[in-house]
Amino acid sequence: MQPLRRAFEAVYHGDTRARLAEQVAMNLRAQLPADHIVLPRYAARDGGERVSLVVVGRERIFVIEPRDEDGELVCYQDHWYRKFGATIGQPLADAPSLRARRDAGRVRSDLGTGGFMGVPIEPLVLLVRGRPDDVRSSSVTVVAGVDALARHLLQGEPALAAPERTLALAMALQHRITLTTT
Repeated sequence: MQPLRRAFEAVYHGDTRARLAEQVAMNLRAQLPADHIVLPRYAARDGGERVSLVVVGRERIFVIEPRDEDGELVCYQDHWYRKFGATIGQPLADAPSLRARRDAGRVRSDLGTGGFMGVPIEPLVLLVRGRPDDVRSSSVTVVAGVDALARHLLQGEPALAAPERTLALAMALQHRITLTTT
């Protein structure tokens, strides 16, 4: 077994969502420019469950819910199902589009208390192995594959890197703005 794989298993003790978020983050770091900050397992300030993946880009932030189901997936008004042949099978227990939207709201709240308002935050669902069959009624964008996700994250980005702004956005997620009076 590879040393890195053993380290992941020791840290996450079978938490498949955490392991998947870390794997996607490693792949994204290899494909995105250095001024994009990839934050797997982001701990929002509300103390709730960790956000799977946050990417801080040059002008916007992406909140990504990765899913690792096999086969074809369909979404009807944010209700997700696995498709078996011509029939729709078992519903997914947790709707990834709803989780991505909810997590984007949590990140938006953290960013606002960090001093940044009006920064676009885009929730996304990433299907790592699954194929989107009919996901048009999903309330968020659905992307199939990490390579396609990297292309989507770079789409519409300014040509010039802005590492200072990206770092400022990341710091705003980490630290609440504090006002001092004299």
